[in-house]
Amino acid sequence: MTPLFGTLSAALVAVSFLATGVAAQPASEDPQVIKLERFRKALWKVRVSVNGTAGDFLLDTGGGHTMVTEALSPRLTCTFWGRATGYNMFGQRGDGPHCDDVHLMAGTVPLTPVDVGKIDFGERFAGDKAPDGLLSLDAFDGKAITLDQAAGTLTIETPASLARRVAGMRELPFRLVRGVAARGLEGFVGVSTRRGRAWLTLDSGAGGVSLIGREYADAFGLDPARKEQQLRFEIAPGFTVDSPVLVADLIMDGNLGQPFMSRYILTFDLREGRLWIGRPPAN
Repeated sequence: MTPLFGTLSAALVAVSFLATGVAAQPASEDPQVIKLERFRKALWKVRVSVNGTAGDFLLDTGGGHTMVTEALSPRLTCTFWGRATGYNMFGQRGDGPHCDDVHLMAGTVPLTPVDVGKIDFGERFAGDKAPDGLLSLDAFDGKAITLDQAAGTLTIETPASLARRVAGMRELPFRLVRGVAARGLEGFVGVSTRRGRAWLTLDSGAGGVSLIGREYADAFGLDPARKEQQLRFEIAPGFTVDSPVLVADLIMDGNLGQPFMSRYILTFDLREGRLWIGRPPAN
């Protein structure tokens, strides 16, 4: 989904720069498994403690910036100040204050301290209790994580478990980027098209559809004049993308949402900027 500050929702990309490293944190000797809770049909929630205050957060790998709702923010014992600015995938600008160096826990698992923003989900989840916030990749900055949706888990890897994990997986081109204010973190996978390489953000908050920028439609074999289509291509030998797609005017190349991400195991090395894809074990 990749919302912005305030009421905007889509990708927090804006003008972006290559991500720099994050200070090393004490690492567990064993992989740490975070259990995901299904939200709606295709999304996931995580129970997160923010400065000791618990809430249910939407897991959004394309969110860019971890955020809390206005209702949760007064309970965090921290001061929101300043202004962070970003743009969603459609070029709409969002501004909002930030609260610095907030400590996050997913169950008993410590995450990376982040500067959190505020989010208003509006009517996006009408009929359901809206999440208390958005959990994005910045909360795992400097870590290696594996998202296994078939198992409903997100695992923080150790160096040893990472090596074992990716031994049977295939590496994909990958870039980490930050917003112009040096807050937030997103990952983009490189995709070869008949016209060149496109960079698509991996977006677990996009439940039912992917997005491709109109100027990139032809490169993916899509009709730039048609809005709703099916995106089909091989992202790596033996690994296919087959997703409903909307062609739209975007300020980025596009994204890959849950119709793609939920089919595979994805391991992100958010320290070294690497990505691997694999298949869930056969039942």
